[in-house]
Amino acid sequence: MKKTLGLNRMKHSLIRPKKYFRTMLWILIAMQLPACGVGQLLQRNPDDQRYLDRTRQYLPNLKGGIQMARFGRVNRDSLSDLVILRSSRSGRPRVQVWINQEGKEFTLNKRPGWVGKKQDLVVFMAVRDLDRDRISDMILVGKFADGSNARLLFNNGKGYFYIKTERPFPEVRSGMERVDLVDMDGDGDIDLFFTGKNVLDGQGKPLSHQAQFFLNDGTGQFSDATFLLLPPSRPGIVGTAFADYDSDGAVDVFLIYDNGLNGLLINNGVGKFIDKSRTFLPHLSDASAHADWADFDGDGDNDLLVANKSIPARDRSHANEFNYMLVNQGHGYFKKGPLRVLPQHPSRAVYLLDANGSEIPDIIILSSRGIHYLQGRGKWKFWKESRRRLPENVSFQELIFADVNDDDCLDIFGITTEGGMGKLWINHFD
Repeated sequence: MKKTLGLNRMKHSLIRPKKYFRTMLWILIAMQLPACGVGQLLQRNPDDQRYLDRTRQYLPNLKGGIQMARFGRVNRDSLSDLVILRSSRSGRPRVQVWINQEGKEFTLNKRPGWVGKKQDLVVFMAVRDLDRDRISDMILVGKFADGSNARLLFNNGKGYFYIKTERPFPEVRSGMERVDLVDMDGDGDIDLFFTGKNVLDGQGKPLSHQAQFFLNDGTGQFSDATFLLLPPSRPGIVGTAFADYDSDGAVDVFLIYDNGLNGLLINNGVGKFIDKSRTFLPHLSDASAHADWADFDGDGDNDLLVANKSIPARDRSHANEFNYMLVNQGHGYFKKGPLRVLPQHPSRAVYLLDANGSEIPDIIILSSRGIHYLQGRGKWKFWKESRRRLPENVSFQELIFADVNDDDCLDIFGITTEGGMGKLWINHFD
């Protein structure tokens, strides 16, 4: 077993003493978080770690035009397979499934995993086991020919996804743009948390709730618990970061806004959320794009790193600030922690992971200047290691993580901003 710090994603760490770290790693594995396996720590020198481009070796004949990609387990083995969304020549969205062959390469299923209609527009894809059969199912978000805004698709165990007509799916509101697959109420079942930047009612007006919360009964049957469990929220949500921020053992939600103050919803322990944005967060009117979490200072509280497209001059700690830390003061109270080593360019995404097995979170940031790798050196100290650790400086739309070759460390699949090309970077120790 293996996974990350900091993802969805999810894709998150608690950096503590070694005994505690081992315990927490197994919890984080269940949340699909990225890290090198603890069992390998004594066998590898963290300073020898780097990524190697192995796209041609693992994905021969992989073409461009990729819109989205996710790792999942689409068949009955334990290896991570690759699920890709692209448009066919006819304009119909098409899901392709690449099967992991013993950690040595991927082979493309001849039969598509799913093919939509020409009128379908898919803006987001999520993959995870939703009905406890140990294979990954799929949620697609967008606009579909039948007027719906999302598709729930189950896996037949061979990488083909289909609708179970006997299980009606609750209505997803117009304007939803993504979904997080997280166990929100602690019952062991994966629930659904939909968000969008501008979620509308039937008359085209913003709804009081810009998020939807679907509870899973354990079999992949969902019920809409939005009004029961979520407080109202304003428009502008562009992302989320799920973690226990107040140290009560329950998953909370950091809401990422591109038009002002970010949000924080605190879980009461059984899945009901209270908006603590104005009391727990600093008042920063930035245009945020993404966030991820880790315990950067080893105090047992989960901190946040926020990537931003822009920050107003009054809220900047220095002239070229685009990324900053939110330092957890305990029980979910945050203050801003500027860090000059972070890229001083508009940024679209941040990923926190223990890439080298040092038990200290490392940082990968996607900015307007490409990809940046910052190696963690402990308690808010980082070294810029992009040239040494990465094959090249590429502009990516997004990154996804999985242990592709079963060596207990996470590898990276990225989609380039130009041409939608896929690149697979394998985590390697010299």
